Amino acid sequence: MFNRLIYSRLRSLILVEKRSVAVRSNIDVGKQMKILNDEKQFEKALNLFDIYKQKNIDDNSSMIITQALKACTHIGDLQRGLTIYHCLSSSLKNDSYILASLIHLYSMFVQYICFSIFYH
Repeated sequence: MFNRLIYSRLRSLILVEKRSVAVRSNIDVGKQMKILNDEKQFEKALNLFDIYKQKNIDDNSSMIITQALKACTHIGDLQRGLTIYHCLSSSLKNDSYILASLIHLYSMFVQYICFSIFYH
């Protein structure tokens, strides 16, 4: 019985550690994407997002999505930003940071359209 108790406890500790590694990797990817965005390397940030997305399709964090939408805004890729947003789970779609990034993406697109109409 004692062995079962220890085995059960070790198994739960291993699961907790695996989850914390996944959370740390999310934070690391988000930080790397933020650094790339801050350095105006938006394509590289989106490439990092694509690599991460292939490995962790259902494991996106708010920070990663926010940074991906920010990169889309700066390169003017509305379609890609909308594609990223539409692939999110419903809980992430209601995240205030993601919604703010999406509004910023739309506003930049509207500014571009207005500029094109009035000055060309």
